[in-house]
Amino acid sequence: MFKNKFKILIVEDNPVDMKSLVGILNNMGEDFEVRTAGSCQEAEEDFQKVVPDLVLLDIYLPDRDGFYFLKEVHQNGHEDIPVILITAFLNEDDKLKGFALGATDFIHKPVVAEEFKARVALQIRLKKIMDDHLWASQKTNEGIKILYKELENKNKQLEQLDHLKDEFVNNVSHELRTPLTIIQESISIITDGLLGEINEKQNKQLKVSLENVDRLGKIINDLLDISTIENGKLKLYKEEVNIVDLVQNVVSNFTTLVQKKGLEIKCLVPEAQVNVFIDKERIIQVLVNLVNNAYKFTDKGSIEVSVVENENTVECRVKDTGIGMSSSDIPRLFSKFDQIGRQSGAGAKGTGLGLSIAKGIIEAHHGQIKVESKLGEGTLFTIILSPSRIPKQYRNLMDCLSEVTQECNDYSVIAIAIKDPDGRKDELLNELELLIKEQLYRKADKIVRDEASLYVVLIHTKKEDALILMNRIRKTINEKSGQELFNNFKGFDFKIVSFPEDISP
Repeated sequence: MFKNKFKILIVEDNPVDMKSLVGILNNMGEDFEVRTAGSCQEAEEDFQKVVPDLVLLDIYLPDRDGFYFLKEVHQNGHEDIPVILITAFLNEDDKLKGFALGATDFIHKPVVAEEFKARVALQIRLKKIMDDHLWASQKTNEGIKILYKELENKNKQLEQLDHLKDEFVNNVSHELRTPLTIIQESISIITDGLLGEINEKQNKQLKVSLENVDRLGKIINDLLDISTIENGKLKLYKEEVNIVDLVQNVVSNFTTLVQKKGLEIKCLVPEAQVNVFIDKERIIQVLVNLVNNAYKFTDKGSIEVSVVENENTVECRVKDTGIGMSSSDIPRLFSKFDQIGRQSGAGAKGTGLGLSIAKGIIEAHHGQIKVESKLGEGTLFTIILSPSRIPKQYRNLMDCLSEVTQECNDYSVIAIAIKDPDGRKDELLNELELLIKEQLYRKADKIVRDEASLYVVLIHTKKEDALILMNRIRKTINEKSGQELFNNFKGFDFKIVSFPEDISP
């Protein structure tokens, strides 16, 4: 945008032509700032003082030709300044050269006033359009930067508020637990008759109070769970578990309750073991939530809980013949505090956190939870987990790994097995254990033994880093190969297993 006069630099060595060009510009009716130069040197010096908006440039000058000056202008970052070349001896080669160097137009001498005015006016309009566009672009970029900064500040404020909310939920939940436990114990003491006999009406009312205290306790636990999951602080205590036994136990605990409602409950599981590497209590929590939902929202028919073992996954399914839900409700199903309309009357509502917690727990196991439902026809929840891929020789590691998984969810195990062990295997394992200890620098790393193998458990270690240590151990063993103890055996087998990499689907 031109807030000042439009500046035009005329570079012309002929005084007569210079006077003619200046006169035509003055007659155009525009308030131009016209500057003049008689050579390339003068033009360069003037250019240093004032950068023009348009250059009228004679090609043939006394010191250097106009092509040189044109090239200098554009190479010094002024490609946006239009340059009109003026000459009496223009040929096709000069024209091509001028355009190649960035000239925007040509005018022949002797100059025809009206043609000159038209060509100059066109370049002025184009220059103004380009400058207006550049100005608008700069303003837009400035506006975007300001908006981005404001958005960044708002995000920081939201993060702070979210952090305060989490702290509040945590603190309130923890503070409520103690008095709630005291109330629960006090009511239990009274209902058990330890403070004297109470009548039937009093006992009934106290039991209602106790049920409400239990319900409040579950709400507090849900709030703590969802806060822990959202903060990424959910700890999983993983172990190898037979999911068939786990599912059968969950179904068994619901059987009496479900049958009292006049429903059938089925448990369809394989006869053989199906092992998964999970936090047992957390997966029970998820299954109990799903089966309990099926019980609450099913008035007739059945509930079916099943286990299906696939090649790369293990599926736990909870299917009911209840009221179901519409397809439009399914995307909101795992949202916090969202009551979707599966309620079947008084008492059917929960906190709206159960499924959100379930999803967080399953995803922390690197699994998935899916739902299929039709209004009036029932609902199917499917939990997808990974089968345990821990080879048999690692089974003695379970106790060690249970401890490790309390502190971290990522680790590697180097397994070193003796080939064809003979009677000296214990002595060999002792020596090998000492060699490995010399290679370990962290106290948290562990060495575990069985009859003919050593396992090195490395916390917070990826497979590629574990491989570096394994190669160091191999090198150390090779250096000892000349010793008598290492002479009469056929060597070692090495293997690395990393978690969660090697148990993810």
